[in-house]
Amino acid sequence: MSKKRLLAAIMFTDIEGYTSLMQHDEKEAVLIRERHRSAFEMTTEAFNGEIIQYFGDGTLSIFKSTVEAVDCAIELQKAFLEDPKIPVRIGIHVGDIIQTKDDIIGDAVNVASRIESCAVSGSILISDKVHDQIRSHKHIKAQFLDAYEFKNVDEAMPLFAISNDGLVVPKREDIKGKLKEKKAVSTKSFLKKKSSLLWLALLIALVVFILNIKSITVTTNSSDKDLSIAVLPFDNLSTDKDAEFFRDGITEDILTQLSKLKDLHVISRTSVMQYKGTKKTIPEIAKELGVSYILEGSIRKYGTDIRISAQLIDASSDEHIWAENYDKTLSNIFSIQTEVSKEIVDALQINLSFDEQQGLARIPTQNIEAYKLFLEGRKEADRRSKESIAKSITLYREAIALDPNYAEAYAEIANSIYLETYYSRRDPNEASELANEYLDKAEKINDKVSRIYSVKGLILNIEGKREEAVEAFEKAIKLSPNDVTARHQYSTFFYYTRKYEEQLKHAKIAYTLDPLSFATANSYATALAFNHKYEESEQVMKRVVELGDDNNAFVINRSYFRLYLDQRKYKQAIKPLKELVKKEPVFNRFLGFCYAKTGDTISAYKTIDAIRNHNRKNEISQQLAVVYAGLKKRDSVLYYLDTIRNKQTKTIRREVPEFFDFLIGDPDFTNILKSHSIEYNYKDLKDKG
Repeated sequence: MSKKRLLAAIMFTDIEGYTSLMQHDEKEAVLIRERHRSAFEMTTEAFNGEIIQYFGDGTLSIFKSTVEAVDCAIELQKAFLEDPKIPVRIGIHVGDIIQTKDDIIGDAVNVASRIESCAVSGSILISDKVHDQIRSHKHIKAQFLDAYEFKNVDEAMPLFAISNDGLVVPKREDIKGKLKEKKAVSTKSFLKKKSSLLWLALLIALVVFILNIKSITVTTNSSDKDLSIAVLPFDNLSTDKDAEFFRDGITEDILTQLSKLKDLHVISRTSVMQYKGTKKTIPEIAKELGVSYILEGSIRKYGTDIRISAQLIDASSDEHIWAENYDKTLSNIFSIQTEVSKEIVDALQINLSFDEQQGLARIPTQNIEAYKLFLEGRKEADRRSKESIAKSITLYREAIALDPNYAEAYAEIANSIYLETYYSRRDPNEASELANEYLDKAEKINDKVSRIYSVKGLILNIEGKREEAVEAFEKAIKLSPNDVTARHQYSTFFYYTRKYEEQLKHAKIAYTLDPLSFATANSYATALAFNHKYEESEQVMKRVVELGDDNNAFVINRSYFRLYLDQRKYKQAIKPLKELVKKEPVFNRFLGFCYAKTGDTISAYKTIDAIRNHNRKNEISQQLAVVYAGLKKRDSVLYYLDTIRNKQTKTIRREVPEFFDFLIGDPDFTNILKSHSIEYNYKDLKDKG
């Protein structure tokens, strides 16, 4: 007898309640079976399936393509759900079979039969292996049910229901069929059966990963394809209430590891997290993020047992390059991002220094509860409110209490403490002192954490310690070239130090790393304007508006006013300035200046009155000088600037080259500038004039 071995998708169908129907109405039962077979034959042929046999009210068929098998099942159920309805249940599994002339045999056939027995009429149940092969096909929707133990099957198996419109998704309590127990397998039982295979499965997965990725990736020296990647939020297929934190944590930790690779462009978590639950296709996402590769996956958590599925996709062709499952327990989950990162390094032939190798090998914590608190804290900090930041500090402290060597938690608590100077009016000096205490502790534990130095750079920059800030930012970027926070803050540093070309360099990198972030987009638009790239800045500002909302209106108007003012488009600047004045009367000086430059002297003088009414006397001198500069009232400008000098304040900053250009060469004006020790600004003024 001839036989052949092959890998196939196996489908069983069955008419629910057929035996009972035959007993009560034999004629109706025969008609239903004939209609069932007719639809089954036509649809199976249309999707390139092969009918193996009919048995009473059921069928067995196989498909070379798992996707075609599921598509066929969906079409069948659509037909059977039309009036008069036929109550059909369908089960699909994929595996190795032996095919003879009239039959197929193998464990996979037995499993497919068990899956079909668990279905209810109108539903399609599939195994996790089937789900792994269809999950990137967006036209097919699936919902995780639970893991079940079948009769005569050694291992518990996760089941999914196809959830396309119109199909029935069984409730967990309705899953019966050929099970060892009438309820889902317990977490403890499932864990015991899987634990002995965990490390073997991981090792095999990593070998497959490197072999596959090498087949499509050449060295960084010769690759024509841009080495850029986005790690999308993993799908949460778990019912555990805390699984969402682990889903985000795995996604972000893989990002953190990959961000250490200088030859790989990695999109930040702020941008990728916006694709949670998205229905967009891989090519659409890749185009929006500007990347060549997408890594996506899923997490299924059963108590302390966890399965992670991941696949790498070539975004240009939407083709799967590699896919694998990782079975882990929570106690050793931390190793997965390190192992995968090392394999990527080898596959891309990236040469790492000893320090970089040590950095990749280090696991932040082995305490799963501390890790969970850390993830919760980071989520609260990202909400950016007085209450959420305070809560993040509490959570980080709890994490540190569980693991006193958790360097990343020390760095994050320092960041949250300093954020309170913005959101809770915390005293900056007190916040700086306490934040630095935590940063010093973090640095003693592990001086390879980029976050330590990006936070240090932020504080040092605000405190005016420029050289120390440069050192901190440079170290942060060296440790993690894809650290968007370090890039963004370093760009801000160069704005304050008037090194606008360097500001633009780092603002552009931050924007490419985080293209869906309002903050980085706005920073990039501002940097373009300061470098006189006005057309590009206006184009990016359109993106800023798209990313913003009502809460960002103030920042958007401020950026537009600066953009127009730099181009001396005073008429266009008036509209955003009017909105800014409603929130902050201090912008009246710019509004009055623009009114004056457009010839509206009446409105200019009205802003002078507004300045006098809304500000304390010791704060109005330079503001009035700016408006009088627009009116070209030399004596008034010099009077109010001289008042500033007499009060021994130094508030003449970038406004010098922007507003007082008509006084270039005036000896009295020159003396005032020099008295404020701003010779650099005076040179800038002469160059611009």
